[in-house]
Parts: sequence; structure tokens; C-alpha cells
Amino acid sequence: MDEKDWAIIDILRRNARTSNSDIGRELNVSEGTIRKRIQKLLEDGAIKRFTVVLRNEGVEGIILIRTEPKRAKELLDFVTAKFDEIYEFSGRFDLAVKVNCKSLDELNKIVDDLREMDGVRNTDTLVRLH
Repeated sequence: MDEKDWAIIDILRRNARTSNSDIGRELNVSEGTIRKRIQKLLEDGAIKRFTVVLRNEGVEGIILIRTEPKRAKELLDFVTAKFDEIYEFSGRFDLAVKVNCKSLDELNKIVDDLREMDGVRNTDTLVRLH
């Protein structure tokens, strides 16, 4: 990736709906060049997906998970398939899962389900205060 690719990514981070024409005008290149570069970034995996950021409604939380070392890969695969934002750490906790829920009850249900999984040693939940 070169500086032009990083500039495209920066624009898309601010607003993924920015048109190729608008990006091209901002970077002084053609729409076709932008389209081809974005396609290459997608094919190479530099851009994994485009997403929607919702207004802060409901309950937002981060569930920290400590795993049994022998089950860590299996648990990582499970949470990666089920949740959008997962972070892997070394230290006191192994995984963090960011969740957006309609209610605190829904968040508690998710935490309870995770705690019941084989290989989960401990969890800690952080609730974002708006």
C-alpha cells in the first residue's frame, strides 16, 4: 500500500459512503483510479468490509474473557463468528468482545452464555456510560 491508498482509507474511515468521484476530486485522481484501488484493497484484504456506525442507543459493553489456554483458539473462532468487534490480548484477559444491545438484560444474557462455554475461565464486563 502506498500513500494514496492510505489517503483513500482515511477518507473512507470518515465516511464509507463517500463516492469514488468525490475521493478522486479530493486526491486529484480519476474516479476509475479510485475504483480500481478500492477493489485491489478489498481483494488484498486491506479493507475487510464496509460497516454502519449506529447512534449510541441501548447498552454498549465490552466483555473481557479469560480462556483456558488449550481452548483459546476454539473460543476465538466462536466469538469471531458471532460478534463483529473482537480483540485478542496477552495479559490478564485473552479476548475482548464489543457488543451493542437493546438492554442490560440482553447484555447479561450474552455474558451468561459466554460464561457457560467450555474453556472460559472468567469474564469481566465493562458497560459504557453515555
